[in-house]
Amino acid sequence: MDCLEHICTEGCTSVGPLDKEPSIKRQPCSKFDTCQGLQLLIRHFATCKRRTKGGCLRCKRMWQILRLHASICDQPNDCQVPLCR
Repeated sequence: MDCLEHICTEGCTSVGPLDKEPSIKRQPCSKFDTCQGLQLLIRHFATCKRRTKGGCLRCKRMWQILRLHASICDQPNDCQVPLCR
């Protein structure tokens, strides 16, 4: 969950919040292995055509992560993670 919040607020190497451009020159964070996997999942989720039919396991996993975050987030009004409210 820390990586999801990190990506959605500050951005990491290739994915970031809507109000910031991801920087190619940006250095990887300390949890880059986890962040990289989550970034790949977010990029897939944004472009997948099968998710609307419920046929994509990666997209189902992303929905699970977003739901889990929403259930444990203590700042839903200020949170920048998509679908948190």
